[in-house]
Amino acid sequence: MSGILDYPKEYLNLAYTLTCGQAFRWRLDDDNWWSAPVREKLVRIKESDSGFLWETYPADAGLELLTDYFRLQDDVSAVYTHLAGSDAHMSELISRFNGLRIVRQDPYETTLSYICSTANSVPRISNAIERFSRRYGSYIVTIGGRAYYSFPTVESLAEADPDELSAVGNLGWRGANIVSVAKQIIARPAGWLESLRHASYLEAKSELMGIRGIGAKIADCICLFALDKDEAVPVDTHIRQVAVRYFMPELKAKTITPAAYNKIVQVFWELFGIYAGWAQEFLYYEDLLRTRAVR
Repeated sequence: MSGILDYPKEYLNLAYTLTCGQAFRWRLDDDNWWSAPVREKLVRIKESDSGFLWETYPADAGLELLTDYFRLQDDVSAVYTHLAGSDAHMSELISRFNGLRIVRQDPYETTLSYICSTANSVPRISNAIERFSRRYGSYIVTIGGRAYYSFPTVESLAEADPDELSAVGNLGWRGANIVSVAKQIIARPAGWLESLRHASYLEAKSELMGIRGIGAKIADCICLFALDKDEAVPVDTHIRQVAVRYFMPELKAKTITPAAYNKIVQVFWELFGIYAGWAQEFLYYEDLLRTRAVR
């Protein structure tokens, strides 16, 4: 299925949204199509003079998939206004990266993808997911000579041999963690992970951290990028440095201890309120680009 999405470009910038580190499977081709497997479908989208061209494969998926994934029913104008009025530097970032937005990813894929993220870089995470999706996922379609595979089901990863998974994805010790977390999810009641969308942020985070292998940062990533918890603030090295640079120069901790993590989150909440997670993503993206420039 294909069509044209008439949506304001100031509220959806594909490059910013799809390269800011929240999702790992989007690729840009020579014709400026962004493509990624999304919930066992292939989604392709590109900017055009009249809005956004989009395609989905198989054809039974339609515009509702894009609407849900990109959270197009959200009032992003209100989010931007709130953030811009909270802090002068954030106001600059809203203008600089206008169109960056949080997407709504599948909670299972998000959980197991972010298990790969521990002590890892975004390119390595993306490559690992592509490799083990080819081994454990399902074939979707071939476009432009490239074959696309769905993210593996939680059941298939729970049944995977940890050593084989590690070798296929070049995951090292993370392979065993993925299998362990997948098994623990299966042991929960059916629909447990999806149900956390309806829980409060603190309840959802506590439930997630009840899984061995999911700490505060991964739990906050899942809450923000899959469970609609816009106040969640994942704190990693980038965000610790950002917090020290702009908001709390008195923070002396060089490592992210639980106390330091909670202090940083509290400062984000005080500054940015219910959209602290969106603020985190703008700041993360700015720091990501700065780091790439240095390299």
